[in-house]
Amino acid sequence: MITAISLVVVPLLAGFSFLFIDKYLAKFRKLFILGTGLITLLLSIDLLIQVSNHPLIYNLGNWKEGIGISLIIDPLGGILAVLIAFISFIIIAYSLSYIKNHQLKYYTLLFLLIAGMLGMVLTGDLFNLYVFFEITSIISYVLVAFNKEDISFEASFKYMIIGSISGILILLAIILIYQSTGTLNLAQLVIAARNIPIQLKKVIAVLILIGFGAKFAVVPLHTWLPDAHSTAPSPISALLSGVVIKVFLYALLRVLFILFRIEELLALDFNNLFVYSGVITLFTGHLLAYRQDKLKRLLAYSSIAQIGYILIGVGLFNAAGLEGAIYHVINHAVVKGVLFMTAGIFILKSKKKNIADLKGIAYQLPLSSFIFTISALNIVGLPPFNSFISKWLLLHAALKADFIIPASSILIGSLISLSYYLRIITLLYSKVKEELTSIKVPYQLQLAPLLLSLFYLPLALFPNFLLLLIKKAPLFLLKTINYYNILLGGEEWIGLFG
Repeated sequence: MITAISLVVVPLLAGFSFLFIDKYLAKFRKLFILGTGLITLLLSIDLLIQVSNHPLIYNLGNWKEGIGISLIIDPLGGILAVLIAFISFIIIAYSLSYIKNHQLKYYTLLFLLIAGMLGMVLTGDLFNLYVFFEITSIISYVLVAFNKEDISFEASFKYMIIGSISGILILLAIILIYQSTGTLNLAQLVIAARNIPIQLKKVIAVLILIGFGAKFAVVPLHTWLPDAHSTAPSPISALLSGVVIKVFLYALLRVLFILFRIEELLALDFNNLFVYSGVITLFTGHLLAYRQDKLKRLLAYSSIAQIGYILIGVGLFNAAGLEGAIYHVINHAVVKGVLFMTAGIFILKSKKKNIADLKGIAYQLPLSSFIFTISALNIVGLPPFNSFISKWLLLHAALKADFIIPASSILIGSLISLSYYLRIITLLYSKVKEELTSIKVPYQLQLAPLLLSLFYLPLALFPNFLLLLIKKAPLFLLKTINYYNILLGGEEWIGLFG
């Protein structure tokens, strides 16, 4: 069980250790950075193995369950912890060749961001959820402005204003919950929340929906994301798009499902709210991506669209929808990480940010262009890629639940995304009149996106292996009494249809 707290402490201590490392052990700096990232990844894998058999609770300071601060880890928390640690490790390796200036500040902030995200998915109480929420948010604002350009300062300021408002709304919701129940422990809230008057519950729901919704950029609360993700350093863009916004979505789902039973959510029409918000978010993201002239801005709008797919799956409020949504969270994190890293190579080596200026660049950067191409076709959802599997799961779940329009939107959205990604791919491989010379790229810089893209194959060929883990996640979201039983040390879990 010590693995759980170590998973948060290791990156947190590493972040505060860089000043010492940089001053006294500078020649070991890269080894320390990579080693910390690898240790964090191994700890997360060990934790996932443990919780795949039985969820865990870790009480800090050996306080009794429900009194002190607790970490409660179920299969979904374990899956997301591995996803965060894995994507972060790849980003760390990529950053070693990409980030040349202010490295001390960069890696300090990066590891604090990793600690914040891990804390959000592992914590078992609302107080620490909010603390890690703020750590993740504040570090994100700073990293968006890391390039110190006017446009990045503007994007960071916009992100901070919207993020600060969302933080206030979430804090107000937490205050109302504590005032009504006398506890902030998430497991205890499963029972205690039943005593909250329904009108007050609706107010709390509105606060957390807007608060967290702004952080994972559901339309119309999405306006900060295109600026933030397109102006941040490319490794940070990959991290923000791949995992940071998903962590905030996880926080919303965890709190919402604990406060409301499924029957209450359906009675309040929350399923339609989620599903059709997903449809609107999907089309808005794709249509605005289609209009973009800058590559990273297009990828940012594409990320908004992918949130739409995930919301459709979540809004079905059944096991099949959640399984498809979780699978798509994983696929999008992997594929969009590769897309932003390859886009970063294009921009760093060619100094070109506009899509039109990338004409013929495949002849100068053949490996990066090939990786970008297969990743673009992947994110569209074409078979036999892994994103096709998660979109198929979402489509099947939506049709089974009689959501015909949302199911159709999954297909239409994929066709729209194919059109704008084909435009980029065609330009990459278009011949130009002038003779182009090959651009040398350090192998370390290309290694990270190449390694991450290699995971497309196992995710596509062996989906059942991952689905075995994913299928356990709805057991603790849809039947929150099981989450409560973690606190009590119960061995018997109530099935989804029990």
